[in-house]
Amino acid sequence: MTHLTSDELIDALEADADQTNSHLATCETCRQQLAELSAVLSEAREASVPEPSPLFWPHFSERVRVAIDQDRAPGSNWPSWLRWQVLAPMGALALVVLMLAITMVRTAEVPVYIADDSSPAAELAEDGWLAVAELVGDIDVETASAAGVIEPGVAERAVLELTAEEQQELTRLLKTELMRAKS
Repeated sequence: MTHLTSDELIDALEADADQTNSHLATCETCRQQLAELSAVLSEAREASVPEPSPLFWPHFSERVRVAIDQDRAPGSNWPSWLRWQVLAPMGALALVVLMLAITMVRTAEVPVYIADDSSPAAELAEDGWLAVAELVGDIDVETASAAGVIEPGVAERAVLELTAEEQQELTRLLKTELMRAKS
């Protein structure tokens, strides 16, 4: 046999459910619970609740604020802008800006021109170099370095950037020039 639920007991107390009356007629346990519930409700109706002081409600919010301030955890003394409610959107915004910056940056490809002696660009480059050489005249390495035309270590860096094949060719050309200078 199933007994009445608390909702059914309340309905029986309010006399809204006819089907519970048949169960109450046969079940002593449910009748006992209904009598206890009825006694509790009648005592609650008879109890008098005093009205709060007229100053209760105006000072209530202040008391709550003070209680909350006193109850704060010791580690929560962070500035308000360092709390997660502020930092989470700021972090998301920073990620969006970073992603946009990464996608917007385009590396410019520098075109590489290889000029042979027969091309018009090589002739113009050679003519331009000759014009610069005529304007400058004979200049030694120290003067060029002092003028900022040649930086110290430029030749060494250029040799280090050569591929193995280019280094072999440079070695061959230098040996050939040294042999010509000796003869």
